Amino acid sequence: MSSSLSRVEAMTLTVATVNVNGIRAAAKQRSETNLGILPWLEQTRADVVLMQEVRANQKQTEAALAPAIEAGWHLAQAEASAKGRAGVGILSRLPLTHVVTGFGHAEEQAGLTASPGAREFDDSGRYIEARVNASFGPVTVASLYLPSGAADTEKQDEKYRFLDSFGHFMQQRAASTVDGKPENMIIGGDWNICHRRADLKNWRTNRTKSGFLPDERAFMDSILGVWPDSASQVGDETDAGRTGNPAGGVGDFFGAVDYTPSPLAQQRLREGAPENPQWFDVVRRINPEADGPYSWWTYRGQAFDTDAGWRLDLHVVTAGMLERAQEADNAWVDRVDSYDLRWSDHSPVIVEYA
Repeated sequence: MSSSLSRVEAMTLTVATVNVNGIRAAAKQRSETNLGILPWLEQTRADVVLMQEVRANQKQTEAALAPAIEAGWHLAQAEASAKGRAGVGILSRLPLTHVVTGFGHAEEQAGLTASPGAREFDDSGRYIEARVNASFGPVTVASLYLPSGAADTEKQDEKYRFLDSFGHFMQQRAASTVDGKPENMIIGGDWNICHRRADLKNWRTNRTKSGFLPDERAFMDSILGVWPDSASQVGDETDAGRTGNPAGGVGDFFGAVDYTPSPLAQQRLREGAPENPQWFDVVRRINPEADGPYSWWTYRGQAFDTDAGWRLDLHVVTAGMLERAQEADNAWVDRVDSYDLRWSDHSPVIVEYA
């Protein structure tokens, strides 16, 4: 994917999403050649940067990013009640309005009823949204840090509960309007789920790992549909292999410890993947047949050098924004050239909207 195409500044909105893996660490100079996120912010073409895993309070983030803020970047942030955990933020060259933290609050702000269970995540530092005025009109930009989960721990229960509530939120929000028109919305973030086999290099050996479990992937089906496939990959012949998927199938909720499928989960299972989804994975829509492009590589081993990555960082958008992304046809992972230049274990995923 190329970042070299020309950009008409006045007519486009360019948005990046990146898990910074701790903003204070990301802002530090690590070597003579690795100067951290600050030079990247100076050079990036992005108008908006959606950040996850900020792991700092507002004062600490402002201190870490002081040169960028002095240069004109606007900051909005939702920190987690648990210190040093999670946290999401929005950096923007454009003024930010209508800032809301927590997707339960965001539903109420949009005139909707808060999803059952949403309040559990109000103070978890996992969702923030704001509005920017692009040349083509208002756009709601949201930063999401979906729980990573961990099979056979309570973290996986938390992840399944989040999916239940957040799926309902997305279903409701798809019908939202701004000034009487369908809302233009981008939910960028670390979704912590690979939807399809092309989204991670070593999918066979990760079928029992959180991030590629059947019910997680089925959740993505329920939001995005099965495109570009004709049917869901979850549980198909390739997925099962000769001996079956070791994580079972949809509805088994593999890895849960004390989770009972909620009515929202049961409804999702009954309805399955929509034929006409209201939300779209921009990078996959632009690159339907590509492996990856991956955006996260573990620091362990040679994963970065061998490109043994996962595509966890997504732009999920409404129909109007998909059309604008397809018109610009310019989306890429801003991957550094070598391991020693990384300031996070994730790379920014950038999309231009015309």
